[in-house]
Amino acid sequence: MKKKKNDGKMVIENNPLLSAFKKKLKGVKKPEKKSKSIPKDRSKMIAIGIWSMIATLIFFAFLSVLLSINTRSVVNDIERNQVKNSKQKEEVSIVAGERFLSGFIEQYINVKNERAAAEQRQNTLMKYLVADDEIDQETWFDTSGAQGDRVLNDYVLYNVKKGDGDSLFQYKVNYENVVKVKKKEHKVEKQALLNIPVKHKGDKFAVNGTPYLSEIYDLKGDIANTKEDREEYDGDQTAAIKEFLNTFFRKYAEESKDDMSYVMKTPETLNGHLVFGDVENIRIYKKGDGFEVSSVAVFKEKETNLPVKERFTLFIVKNSGQYYVNQLKHQ
Repeated sequence: MKKKKNDGKMVIENNPLLSAFKKKLKGVKKPEKKSKSIPKDRSKMIAIGIWSMIATLIFFAFLSVLLSINTRSVVNDIERNQVKNSKQKEEVSIVAGERFLSGFIEQYINVKNERAAAEQRQNTLMKYLVADDEIDQETWFDTSGAQGDRVLNDYVLYNVKKGDGDSLFQYKVNYENVVKVKKKEHKVEKQALLNIPVKHKGDKFAVNGTPYLSEIYDLKGDIANTKEDREEYDGDQTAAIKEFLNTFFRKYAEESKDDMSYVMKTPETLNGHLVFGDVENIRIYKKGDGFEVSSVAVFKEKETNLPVKERFTLFIVKNSGQYYVNQLKHQ
């Protein structure tokens, strides 16, 4: 067997074609195997990026909503302050307008039947008027033909009817017409409403037309106090609440604020100015965990025993077996 193998080998070596083929075969290099790279899974990174973008958008959207709400709140506060300031300015304008017109009223009502005095009155009143070149304002206060004097006794602001840049100031005036008959003075007392149209710009004023007298009208209106129908409380605490009212108003009349702090949230007191007398017209209503109590407290002046009645509304609760006033209203 061994001999056959050696014989075969010898045959190959002795064969020049086979020997050349073998050499060529040995000279051929096998290509190296390249390691295949496995592509990385990037789906997780992409998902994280997308969710991060979504979270960022949601955050900025939420932030913009908060900023919008805050901006709206600031704008509302500014508007409320402007309205408040406008109202305050309006109230101040009435006081300033009244002060402006005080000199005008005296000059207008007081008329002296003398030429020099009449001219001086006319010139003074002209200074209060709005500038208007188209109207002959000089004739407004002409008193030629008068046969007596007019004397102002007193006046008081009665009402102010406001318009857009214009107001009508109304004064209740008491005056006398004085006429001389055979060197004897005759006085006739009169009472009327003096109406003065006024133009204003801020706190600056000018009379915008001729003043006129009219009848005094009644300011009292037929106004009903609307109340909801409620069932009065009549339970086991009724007697105790009524007893508490008497104790409370006695302390309210006599004791100090420090003492009242034990029985009411916002202490107030008469501090001995009046003396407590009685409580009338008590009405008790259940209100949440407590009670709403309406009543009329009767106080008296120390020196004269003169009764002074005032209506109160108390909102009371019971704490540790004792009644406590959470709120007091003078009505």
